[in-house]
This record gives sequence, structure tokens and C-alpha cells, in this order.
Amino acid sequence: MGFEELLGQVGGFGPFQLRNVVLLALPRILMPMHFLLPIFLAAVPAHRCALPDTPVNFSHQDTWLEAYLPREPDGSLSSCLRFTYPQALPNITMWGERQSRREQQGETSAVPCPQGWEYDHSEFSSTIATEWDLVCEQKGLNKATSTFFFAGVLVGAVAFGYLSDRWVPESARWLLTQGRLEEAHRYLLCCARLNGRPVGEDSLSLEELSKVAAVERVVRRPSYLDLFRTPRLRHISLCCMVVWFAVNLSYYGLSLDFSGLGLNVYQTQLLFGAVELPSKLLVYISVRHAGRRLTIAGTLLGSALTFGTRLLLSSEMVSWSTTLAVIGKGFSEAAFTTTYLFTSELYPTVLRQTGLGLTALVGRLGGSLAPLVALLDGVWLSLPKITYGGIALLAACTALLLPETRQAQLPQTIQDVERKSAPSSLQEEQMPMKQVHN
Repeated sequence: MGFEELLGQVGGFGPFQLRNVVLLALPRILMPMHFLLPIFLAAVPAHRCALPDTPVNFSHQDTWLEAYLPREPDGSLSSCLRFTYPQALPNITMWGERQSRREQQGETSAVPCPQGWEYDHSEFSSTIATEWDLVCEQKGLNKATSTFFFAGVLVGAVAFGYLSDRWVPESARWLLTQGRLEEAHRYLLCCARLNGRPVGEDSLSLEELSKVAAVERVVRRPSYLDLFRTPRLRHISLCCMVVWFAVNLSYYGLSLDFSGLGLNVYQTQLLFGAVELPSKLLVYISVRHAGRRLTIAGTLLGSALTFGTRLLLSSEMVSWSTTLAVIGKGFSEAAFTTTYLFTSELYPTVLRQTGLGLTALVGRLGGSLAPLVALLDGVWLSLPKITYGGIALLAACTALLLPETRQAQLPQTIQDVERKSAPSSLQEEQMPMKQVHN
């Protein structure tokens, strides 16, 4: 008797397992809040160079700023530069003759803010950007803080994922593999009682548990190398790694960058959060009818198209850009949800957790690089969106290379996965049987 048959005796998936699933799901409610913290902690409010005190008889603040701050190509006042000396403006004669002499001497060049910056505190009283002046030339460090955060998540997933395998005395399977039969016996009886199954101590004797434990100990502990030992598993692993990387990169690239949307950070996150519910409902319907492979490919393609379409919009079309960003967030969330389901069904039971762990690790790497990709706007303003969309498009094509798992029996062993990739060899094995029958 195997462990699966043992679980069937105590009720399979019943109230006991449902209770555990609910308890495990509660932390998932808080996790997105932590992952999106950089949006608020590293927010960059409106800012400009710190300027000398406004004269007492100078009442027009806008004119004062225009005298000191150069204009950007879009017509806005610069946030990172100021004139060495104030420029003479129409109807302003207080610097007239002195300014003319300085212009002749070339002393009105724009320079980085020598006295620091002044920030708009109407939305955020304090962020790491305002505390440490992580703006302008230092904005790369501000983006890097998000990368450090996700890198910490990546390291924590590896370290604590490994440790968690040794912190679960509630797992009957783990107790059996460790030879702790009496504890596993008590655990299984408790499980059967909560599931309402009339299982006595005799039907779950220590002798039976000892046989199950012997079988469980024979099974070799899987490793990450097993994901690449055979051709079919290697193909699945490489494709899934590309998909997970792209899903995380596009999801966090869109979630952490909401510039040009015309909304404040709270309104943007409200819209981004509201679209996740219909996106999950879309996934529920799509995976049942279109299948897992087409769903993940379609949602990634949708994300890529929203990135590409936003590139075609002018800066004045703010409402359209906002609409496309929200739609893109919905596609990204749908891709994220489908990826978990699809990956878990592709790997055999003996390697399912190992496969999910590796692909999720690669996904965290994509999330870590997402904030740094935003820095490519210094090379070309459209380059970040092209990168996010291009990688999502590549992953959509890669997902089509994976086998469909809808209505398919989940593989239990590595051999089950490899058999699906070699129909010709199976036919050759069956030919002698047919000849014998004839």
C-alpha cells in the first residue's frame, strides 16, 4: 500500500485538508501588499532644485521659478537642473543689466542642483527618495532598492523553502520517511476523525504504517538536476523558466511603473487591484475551455500588445494610456495565475515541488530585474516598454511549445512524462504484441 491509498482511508481531501488550505492561504492575502510596498516606500514626488529665498517684493512664484529653472523639451520646468544665475524675464528689471553682463560672459548655463532639492509633500510626507535624495542622477539607486527587495525575496525563498521542509511535523508523509510511526499514526487518526471517516486503530496499525514508510524511504529525494536529466523534462523546464521569467518581469514592470497615467499612486493601485478579480474569473473560464497552453500564451500576448500599443499613443492621450495599463495589468495577473496551475500539471508528482521551486526562483529573478529595466528610459524613452513587451511576446511563443494538460491525466513519475514524448517508440513496442495476437 502506498501513501496515496493511506490518504484515501482517512478521507482524502476533506474538512481537515480544507482547514489547512485556508490557514495556508491567509498569508497569501498579505503577500501582495509586501511585494508592492516599493511603490509607496520608493515613491518620487514632484521635486525641483532648492533655490534662494524669494525676495520680499517678489509675489509671483511661477515667474521666480521660471527665472531659475530651464525648461524640458515638453515645456515643463526641469526637476534636476537650474541656472547658475537667474535669467532676465519680461517685465522684470531687477536683474536686467547684471543678467546681460552674465549672459555675455556665459554664466547662465544649467547645472545640477547644488543646494539639493525641494519636494512636494502633499501626497507623501516622506519616502526613501526624499530622505536620501534618490532623484535625478541618483534615481538608479532608487530603482535598485526594489531590486534589492526582490533579491531578498529570492534568497529567502531558497533558504526558508529548504528549512520549511524540516518544520512540518504535521506532515504524515514526512513523519513516515523519518521513521516516526507513532506520531504519524496519531496524526492520521486525527485527520480521519475530522474528515468523518470511521477508521479504527486496527485499520491503521503500526505494521501497515511501517510498510508504507519502507516504500516512502525507498523513493529517492528529488533534486534540481532531475529536472534536466531526460529530454522531455529538460524541454519542459527550460520553457517554463522562460515563461516564469517573462511573467514576473512584465507583471512587476507594469505594477511598479505608472508614469504618464494621469492618476496618483493610490488611484492607480485601486484600479490595478480591482482588475485582478475579473482577470482571475477569465482564467477560470479560459483554462476549462481553451486549455492551459492557449490561456498562458494568450494572456502573455495580451500583455505584450498593451505595452506595444501604449508606445503609439501621444503624451496627451492620458486616458487611453491609463485604460491600456489597466488592461495590461489584468492580462499580467491572468498570466501569473495560469502559470502556477500549468507548471504544477506539467511536472510529475515526484518532481512537482522541485519544478515549481526552480521556476518560481527564475521568476523572482525576473521580478528583481523589472525595476532596473525602467532605467533604460535614459537610453531611449520607449526602451523599457519595448523590453517588457518583447520578452512577454517571446514567452507567449515559448508557451506554445509546451504540451496541453487540460483533461489529461497528471504524470506520477518521470517515465510518465517521457512516454508522452515518444509515441513512435511505444508503437514499436506494441507491434510485437499485435503480431503475437495475430
